[in-house]
Amino acid sequence: MHDAAAADRPLGLLTSSFWIGLFSFREMIRRKRVFMVGLVLLLPVALVLAWRLLDTEGVVPARQLLAILSGVVYVHFLAAIVSLAVGISALGEPIDEGTIVYYWTRPLTRMAIYLGRLWAAQTVSAVLLAASMAVCFVVMVAGNFGVLTLDFLRAYLETCLVIILGAVVYTALFSMIGTALRKPMLPALIYAVLWESIGTGAPQKLQQLTVVFHLRNLIKAPESAPMTGDLPGMLMELKRALLHETPPPTWHSVLILAGVLAVSILLGVWFLRRKELFR
Repeated sequence: MHDAAAADRPLGLLTSSFWIGLFSFREMIRRKRVFMVGLVLLLPVALVLAWRLLDTEGVVPARQLLAILSGVVYVHFLAAIVSLAVGISALGEPIDEGTIVYYWTRPLTRMAIYLGRLWAAQTVSAVLLAASMAVCFVVMVAGNFGVLTLDFLRAYLETCLVIILGAVVYTALFSMIGTALRKPMLPALIYAVLWESIGTGAPQKLQQLTVVFHLRNLIKAPESAPMTGDLPGMLMELKRALLHETPPPTWHSVLILAGVLAVSILLGVWFLRRKELFR
């Protein structure tokens, strides 16, 4: 009798979340959508390859190219798009397909299911973006070791960490949207494409309501230049100078991103607990 009661007791939150996440990662990484996202992530690799082939005179330094890749391609576009493609289906897909019922073959809480699926989706997003950055790095330095300075290497690693942080935050946000709404794709696209792409001409207080602003704020500009090196960054620096706007400190952006992550997770768990799963 005691053994039967123990078998029906829910597993520990951390243990069950870990195993759910592990099996979910293996499932997510094999989906066709991940292959399509991988093709999109070849875009920055193609840009770096074009730079190696065409810029034989070094008109665009490697550090400047890194600023363009990080500020325009990854932070402004790929981080949100990859996280949307992976995160929005983290909970929404098993609910819609009805496969979520298989999680109840063991005594699991909804919170454990949500956290497990979420960290699996965050890991997939982070791995895809980091792999793309790594390939770009290899293409950039292969046979061109003159660009491999300590400052460049440090900047590349810092950029990778910021982009991974962006993947973690965005995936949590889109997972929450995918759990809350029955048809989340359009609202998620509107948020990712329109709201997160608020132009540099907007007031800084409005820009600070976006995730991308704080990710950009964490990417340090080259020491040799006051501007970030990419067109949006240059426009932003010019506007700040004209309007006497001062970017917030690094710790402020870290706290904002941590807050968005925490709120997204709490809301996602709350929505899943109140969601009608069986129709």
